[in-house]
Amino acid sequence: MLLNELLLNIGEFCYKNKSLQYLPYVLVILVELENFKSVNESIPFEIFCLLVSSLGILIRIYTVAYRSQRMCSCELNTKGVYSIVRNPLYLGNFFIFLGITLMSQSWEIVITISLLMIIFYTLVVLYEESVMQEKFGERYINWAHCVNCFIPSFKNYIKPDNKFSLKSVIFHEHDVWLLVALCFVALEIIRGYFEVNKFFLVSMWAILLSVVFAFWLICKIYKLKKG
Repeated sequence: MLLNELLLNIGEFCYKNKSLQYLPYVLVILVELENFKSVNESIPFEIFCLLVSSLGILIRIYTVAYRSQRMCSCELNTKGVYSIVRNPLYLGNFFIFLGITLMSQSWEIVITISLLMIIFYTLVVLYEESVMQEKFGERYINWAHCVNCFIPSFKNYIKPDNKFSLKSVIFHEHDVWLLVALCFVALEIIRGYFEVNKFFLVSMWAILLSVVFAFWLICKIYKLKKG
């Protein structure tokens, strides 16, 4: 088998099993649990980490609000966020994971998970690009030559045709928000345990989790009624 074919096969497997992207995160965190003994509480730094992940969430919201499922669409979406970067959802995911991993205050964890995510998404994109090129041909190639794969560039920005869809955001993103909040809270509980040998949660994170969970519940009920 040619190397290109092997990479495409691996990419297809990763694309069909995207939940595997969470496995390296879990494994590395478990391996590096000892590092949490030296992690110091710093509310400003924790807020910074939350803001990094929030940037990823905002990228995902903007992407989902203005487009349908790109791989299932009959039209190639090249406007809005797709005129800035070809894979905005993966870029958003990267910032979400970056913010969470920064909470460990371990450069080993941050660098390892970042590299694993880059490799994983590169393989997925290789497969996606082969599918999109076969489906859209020269039009896709021309668009890909003008828009970067992962690094945003605003020089060719084109306003999206669709209106902002809050319904689409609620339907597709509310689970992501809860997952991010749970990850931050879990890391904070682990840090606190190693600091004082008991489980506790500072009010900031307790309030955040309560608000996000309440909003998630509202979104879930709304989705059930409208779905």
